[in-house]
Amino acid sequence: MKAALEALKRSRIFRDQSKLSFDYVPDELPGREEQMDALGRLFRPVVYEKMGQHVLIIGPVGSGKTAVVKRFCSHLSEAGMENRRVIEKVHVNCRTRKSESMVMLSILNHFDQRFPDRGFSIPEMLEILKKHLRKREIHLVIILDEADVLLKRAGSDLIYSFTRLQEEDSDLLGSISLILVSQKRVTDLMDPASLSTFKRTNLIDFGRYTKEELEAIVDQRIELSFQPSCVDPGVSDMIASMAEEYGDARFAIELLEKSGMVAEEKGADTVSPEHARFAKADVKPFVFEETIQQINVHEQIMLLAAARLLRRTAYCSTGELEDEYKAICESLNRKGLGHTQFWQYMKELDAFGIFTAKRSGKGTVGNTTLITIQDVPVTELIDYLEKMLFV
Repeated sequence: MKAALEALKRSRIFRDQSKLSFDYVPDELPGREEQMDALGRLFRPVVYEKMGQHVLIIGPVGSGKTAVVKRFCSHLSEAGMENRRVIEKVHVNCRTRKSESMVMLSILNHFDQRFPDRGFSIPEMLEILKKHLRKREIHLVIILDEADVLLKRAGSDLIYSFTRLQEEDSDLLGSISLILVSQKRVTDLMDPASLSTFKRTNLIDFGRYTKEELEAIVDQRIELSFQPSCVDPGVSDMIASMAEEYGDARFAIELLEKSGMVAEEKGADTVSPEHARFAKADVKPFVFEETIQQINVHEQIMLLAAARLLRRTAYCSTGELEDEYKAICESLNRKGLGHTQFWQYMKELDAFGIFTAKRSGKGTVGNTTLITIQDVPVTELIDYLEKMLFV
């Protein structure tokens, strides 16, 4: 009980942990300026010419699709107010609202929270939606997130019905816009009539985030959610490198939050690169023992040397690594490798995925190769390798 009460005390490290929630949408979205601009160009007629617009957005998990759409719709609503056009949005996650009736219920709840959840057919619900649109004189942006789930289950009849609402009633012209969000192209799941309402150019493709974009996202969340000076330099670079393989901002944010929690658990005042390694090992475990058994003794010594150097930092240079390797060889009474063989073994460790090597960038004098270990806490490697080598 005492430990639980202690854990509930105000954090020394986190300032506002809610800013690390997947549901939080920051004012600025690093790396997605181009997609935001593309949406702005497509929806300009909605604001100034009272037209509707239909857009397809595709991209992998963690590529910022939902966040961009939500933030854009806030900007769209503001632009509408400046031009005396009321624009509102309703966001429906089709993974949780899998049927047409559940989607319609979500939309109608936007206008009436007490709307009954059964007893009305889809045509009846569409008629009620028309009455709300007429009465309110608004433009409604319907966001169907994970749209492929709905389309696979129920087809594209409902999407077609939304577009037909406006064609059948001149009072409703330009009253609805559709944004379909999906991890994959949904055009193959739509019938020709529904597909014809989406222009081929109205597709915005969100690629995976680059390492630089991920680092900018992590830096932003550090500023928003952590106490000043509570995250060591190099943590954002390391987390961005860990998430680069997936290009997934959600994974990067999850690692950042977990790193802070690990630091608190260990009683640290700041988040270090080693805390990020513990976070990665917890989220995506790496069985390093099996790999170590497959490498030779000199590679094991090199790995120990790297682990020792990386206890308090994110990267070490190859020069530092070679010096530490030679020092350990001396303590083991072993003859060290020559420089050429040392480099060859270092490349093999990189190929194994134990090391991660990169060229030094801005802020580093000269041009050298930097080494890091990402997938396992180096303190665990040190303990394991020292027991193996110093017997």
